[in-house]
Amino acid sequence: MESLDNISEEQQDILKELANIGVGNAVTALSSMLDDERIDMEVPVVKVVPLQDVPESFGDPENTVTATFCEAESPSFGLVLVFVMPLDAAQNMISKIMPDRSENLGEMERSLLMELGNIITGSYLSALSFLTGLTFHASPPRLGIDMAGAVLGTVIAETKTVDDQLILLKTCLNLESGGIEGSVLILPDSGSLLTLFRHLGAI
Repeated sequence: MESLDNISEEQQDILKELANIGVGNAVTALSSMLDDERIDMEVPVVKVVPLQDVPESFGDPENTVTATFCEAESPSFGLVLVFVMPLDAAQNMISKIMPDRSENLGEMERSLLMELGNIITGSYLSALSFLTGLTFHASPPRLGIDMAGAVLGTVIAETKTVDDQLILLKTCLNLESGGIEGSVLILPDSGSLLTLFRHLGAI
């Protein structure tokens, strides 16, 4: 299988464009969730990484993270979109939206995390549709809360076989009340990362 260990400048630029469009799509919806609080989003890291290196990209692989993920199918290929946040960042976001919540992650808190993840992954999926001209049909979001390595294993186990490389887009949400970091992962079906780049016009 061809490798994308060293992506070209053109491929880097198209990933940045994807990230910027995805961020733009997300800001309005997130702002409404936060009572129109001003939000600035940026994507400081955009790269293709080996699957086994992903847990370390979140810091200590034994730290607990939340991951909202969905499968998306197009006529040409499928992929999995994942939004990952450290647990403390997820707790902070929940507290901003639900100030009177308890410390436990109950049904309401989990539902909120899924809605947040759905907004982020849906924003990037819309960006992919815009750039590729393809229509994607997404599954309902699912939520995993575990150590980074374990939660990624859950995503892989519950979805179709994915490639051994994926697209990593680190995101920073800068709110008036503080910053929150997260990451968007795009995991194409096995062997279709190059197909994705072809549809993006970068091969």
